[in-house]
Amino acid sequence: MTNRSQNTNEICHRYANALIISASDKDELIEISKNFKHFTSTIQSSLDFSKFINNPLINSKKKSELLSNLCKKLSYNNIFQGFIKVLAKHGKILFYKKIFNEFRKSLDIRDGLTEIVITTAEPLEKETEEQLKQKLSNVLKLKIKLKKIVKKEIIGGVIIKINSIMIDNSIKSKLVDFKI
Repeated sequence: MTNRSQNTNEICHRYANALIISASDKDELIEISKNFKHFTSTIQSSLDFSKFINNPLINSKKKSELLSNLCKKLSYNNIFQGFIKVLAKHGKILFYKKIFNEFRKSLDIRDGLTEIVITTAEPLEKETEEQLKQKLSNVLKLKIKLKKIVKKEIIGGVIIKINSIMIDNSIKSKLVDFKI
């Protein structure tokens, strides 16, 4: 990882944590989280708006004004409105996706959730997903948040990733390991 991307990640992490600290209670944090999710999807759903946000030639004052009006029109929480103004003013609004991801990660850590990534060749049935989640939760003694990925190229089986630990029980990996 380059110094520049490390700095960007650190900046995003700091902004995300500052937003969490700014909330006065859990209810307000839930409201801010909903606002942030909606804000992110709003930008991503409009190509023109996304281009505007990511255009370095448009000065931060114009971005700040437009975003302030948008936040008011959408009746976002006052803390979230101020947060978006600060991001725009300091030229960090283009990192909104990374900041949102850091925000969600920090909330999960705060709530004691551990993200486990499950990769399968086919989508899991709801019942199988719940059983897997329950078993992993019991074995690991953790509150779990599942992130499901479907990759046909693993052929079958499952790949489980918990933080930096990966358990690869896919057919593809077994075939690669198989020696004649």
